[in-house]
Amino acid sequence: MTKQINAGAGTVVELRGQVVQDLKGLVADTESLLKEVLSASGEEISAAGTRIDDRLGEAKARLMRARAAAGRGIGEAVGITQAYVVRNPWKVLGGTALAGLIIGAMLRSR
Repeated sequence: MTKQINAGAGTVVELRGQVVQDLKGLVADTESLLKEVLSASGEEISAAGTRIDDRLGEAKARLMRARAAAGRGIGEAVGITQAYVVRNPWKVLGGTALAGLIIGAMLRSR
C-alpha cells in the first residue's frame, strides 16, 4: 500500500518539475518578447505573443494534471488510513490515548 502512495508522490514530483520548467520557459519567452517589442515589427511581436500563449496553455494543462495527481494521492492515502483504522481500531485508539498522555504530561510539566 505504501508503494502506491510513493508511486503517486513520484508522479506529483515529476509533474511539478515539468510545471516549473514550463514556467521558466514562459518567463524566458516573455523576456524575449519584451526585447522584441523594442526592436521588432508587428508580425514578430504577434508571433512571439502566440508562442507565449502556447507555452502558457501547456503550463496550465500540466498544472491541472499535477493538481489532479496530488488529489488522487491524497485520496489514496485517506482510503488506506481509513482501511487501517477499520481493521485495527484498538491499535489506533491505544496510539491516540498514548499520544494524549504524552502531550498532557508535557503540558503539565510546564
